[in-house]
Amino acid sequence: MRNAMRPAARRGRAAALPATKPTTPGLVLLPLLALLSPAPAVPATIPTTGSFSVNAAIVRGCMVAGGSGQTTGLNFGTIDFGTHSAVRTGNETRLAGSGMGGQALIQCTPGTAVQVAADEGQHAQGGQRRLSNSAGGYVPYALALVATTTAALVPNVPAGITLGATATPLPLQGTVTFPGFGLAAGTYTDTVRVTLSW
Repeated sequence: MRNAMRPAARRGRAAALPATKPTTPGLVLLPLLALLSPAPAVPATIPTTGSFSVNAAIVRGCMVAGGSGQTTGLNFGTIDFGTHSAVRTGNETRLAGSGMGGQALIQCTPGTAVQVAADEGQHAQGGQRRLSNSAGGYVPYALALVATTTAALVPNVPAGITLGATATPLPLQGTVTFPGFGLAAGTYTDTVRVTLSW
């Protein structure tokens, strides 16, 4: 009988080992990677400051109080020299008053320099303003601005005055000169156009 013999392993070669199931690196490393990854970033509370500019420009100007936007037809008052004898001589000086309809009040940016010009009226002769009775009789008169100083209002020549934020009437002053003879009885009048600029 033959003896069954297991063939001998060749020299220099290891005996075959039973095969094992290979490991999956992803399954082993994923938990490890999760442990090593940094925590989510938390916003840092860093104070941030800055600035921006806010500006406004105020320009000089004036308005007629109670009549914003009105540029014509203003009433700067009436200079009433009163009632006098036909033989009265000398001068009579009066300031402009309210007259009919009220006197316009001027309000300006504080310290505004205003130029006031007045024409020669309706009955002037040679630059001399005159009151007229509409029947050939005339009485000469002059106009001025009265403030800290008195400035004559020469026909169509601007005179300066400084007005402020308080609404005030235009400080007009008139001076009439009575000749003392040759005047017919009646009412003597004139109308003067005034222009303001600044």
